[in-house]
Amino acid sequence: MAIIRHFSSKGQTHVIATLAAAMVDRATGLRADLGASLALEAAAIGLATGGPLALKMLLDGMGQGHVSTALACGLVVAFILSWLGGGVLQAWRQCFSQNMLNRLNAVIVDEALASVMPSLVGNRDSDSGRLLGAMERLPFSLQVIVEGLIWQIAPTIVQVLISLAIILSILKPLYVVILALTLAGFALSAWFGAVRQNTVSLEASATAGQLSETMGDVLRNARRVVLNGALPAERQLISERFEGKRQAFRRMLTSQLIMALLQYGTAGLGLACLLTLGAYDVLAGRMTIGEFVLLQAYGFRLVLPLSGFGFVISQAAIALITVRDVLDMGREGQAADILITPPEGAAELVLRNVAFSYGLGLPGLQDVSATLEPGSFNVIVGPNGSGKSTLAQVMAGLLEPTSGDVVISGVPLRSIPRDQRYRFLLYVPQSVTLLNRTLLANALYPPSGQTEADIARLLAEWRFFDPARDIDFTAVVGEQGERLSGGQIQKLELARIARVKVPAIILDESTSALDPVSEADIIRTLREGYGAATTLILITHRKGLAEIADQVLFMKNGTLMRSGTHETLMQDSAAYVRLWEKTRG
Repeated sequence: MAIIRHFSSKGQTHVIATLAAAMVDRATGLRADLGASLALEAAAIGLATGGPLALKMLLDGMGQGHVSTALACGLVVAFILSWLGGGVLQAWRQCFSQNMLNRLNAVIVDEALASVMPSLVGNRDSDSGRLLGAMERLPFSLQVIVEGLIWQIAPTIVQVLISLAIILSILKPLYVVILALTLAGFALSAWFGAVRQNTVSLEASATAGQLSETMGDVLRNARRVVLNGALPAERQLISERFEGKRQAFRRMLTSQLIMALLQYGTAGLGLACLLTLGAYDVLAGRMTIGEFVLLQAYGFRLVLPLSGFGFVISQAAIALITVRDVLDMGREGQAADILITPPEGAAELVLRNVAFSYGLGLPGLQDVSATLEPGSFNVIVGPNGSGKSTLAQVMAGLLEPTSGDVVISGVPLRSIPRDQRYRFLLYVPQSVTLLNRTLLANALYPPSGQTEADIARLLAEWRFFDPARDIDFTAVVGEQGERLSGGQIQKLELARIARVKVPAIILDESTSALDPVSEADIIRTLREGYGAATTLILITHRKGLAEIADQVLFMKNGTLMRSGTHETLMQDSAAYVRLWEKTRG
């Protein structure tokens, strides 16, 4: 079941409805656990409501002398079993409930990742820390909602209805009215308290998210923080975030205290009236001791569980917000179900009046138009800040053009879902980040078509290590590949894609950390491997690569100044000549 896709962000009740629908949906595989949980909960409710009846029968029988020893023992056992058995059944039910929670958490996270990850790729303002923080809080939030709202509040309401029916059948209606008013007053105070609690809970959740995001940002950039002497300032910022969270949670807990006072005050007043009236009727002979104990047992059995509703509701307010955030994030970036077929062989890339603006006065692209022939080798050159990488990212679909279109073999790039674009075009950035896994796992990462032997051969040819050293493919590369040099990371990444069958590949200065000899060897290997089956685009500062390219795109100030072969541009463009006069290689 696609939980996120069926979620409508209109309020917190929709969160509960979405989770409930997921539990009964066949695709999630939760029906068996849900059925077992419901059966055990029903049995627990039966014991909870039947226990006071057994005690009443025992006391009344003993008072009238009409109860046999065997019946008395049976009623005692029934009462004890109702007390003990309910706890055992609820513990047993939690085994199935926890399994549901784990599965539900896994399904929601899986769908959120599938939906939101493609949007994180191209969104320059994306905040993965916010998503990570929400996902870290998700298990506890689901626990509060399922165990609190569903398995505590709903069964208690059922117990209330059954208990009121039993009391009505035994005692006069006035007792039912008093108990019902007590419970209604309790519920009403809880409701109004929850409305206020929701506001302060939103604030508390926001401050907790800010703290999580700030700490994640600082930890991910530990080297930058420490080596620039910024650790004291960052510690101060985190302390301020902690203080903001403390103040927000203090307001939330104060609101919770006020709600508890209202609830307990209402419950205490109602129970006092109920038991005072019951004691008066006992003394007047209008009620038996057993009936009084029954009334007292039901009163406390119902009010005591309700007393925990304030805490559940206050926690549920934050929990519902967290679950809603995860569902919302996934709903905003849902992956498409329609699979678009990529072209056969190399792709033709056409840029039609492409423009892009970063805003805030930052340079972008202006009216770029060009055609890259299928199977051609194209290089993008220009001075620093000329828009080369911006153009590459627009061509790769990482940045959406402000105007104009990028067309791949007749298919507009904007019409291809982000999670399918890799089948049309692969993009390799200058700063490749590796996963914190083994060298081999990174080398064979999809969609690599290599084998371990292929990788070993290429890395040996490209002098990944000193020839006297063997490559340990089981070595873990560290976070983002920090145990490797920049050149080694680029060689590993280029070896990974050396046999990928894809219509087009963009190398965004992906050889910048290599020496000229290694760069030339690698580009030659890639061109020979791809042949005419792949259109290759490379951003470079090497004149030697421009000389062998089928087409050179010369960028300056966000504008495509000229395009053509190196020889043509050297003859027709003085600016292009000056570029290489200032550039080595």
